[in-house]
Amino acid sequence: MIVALTGMDGDSAVADLAEDLAMLRVAAGKRVLLVSPNPGPYDAQLYDDLVIDASQRDDLALARANVVLALLRPEALERDGCAAVLARLQAAQRVNPAARLLVTVAHGRRPLSPHQAGCLLVFVAQLPQARLADTLVLADGEDTYHSRHSELELQAYKEDRKLCAPEVRHLYREIFRPRLEAAYMGALFPRQAV
Repeated sequence: MIVALTGMDGDSAVADLAEDLAMLRVAAGKRVLLVSPNPGPYDAQLYDDLVIDASQRDDLALARANVVLALLRPEALERDGCAAVLARLQAAQRVNPAARLLVTVAHGRRPLSPHQAGCLLVFVAQLPQARLADTLVLADGEDTYHSRHSELELQAYKEDRKLCAPEVRHLYREIFRPRLEAAYMGALFPRQAV
């Protein structure tokens, strides 16, 4: 599976989130390649999954991805509606209509204002088939994500390998859910030999 993360050009939060998602995938036993914005040559066939930091206008990665995750900042949404990111995602959808598109927003400890929440909903509404994923709270001055909703996470997930913040693990499950569900259903209902 190819997962491409994008956002504002050069946003370090995109790179951090890509690293966290790749780390969770490795912990799940997969061979994962974390692809930086300026990668050297690599053979994608050697890996189960590619997690690509496409924050620096990597339109080819968006066109080839199975899942595209857009990480936005509320200030940028208010300022210009993230017009450059929106145009890039709309172009990617035209080229790659089968890709699942998830949108999330990273903000400080203060919750989104009603105006920021409205800007986010307008952004998502302009992308057919896009889905608003969980919002991530990026603590000011820290490199970790937090959430006011962490207490709602199932106890099994709270105890399961504390590699990342609960909302990043939730986002991971949202991204890789179709594969996780297929593996679960395959275990429940194995195909009968004909």
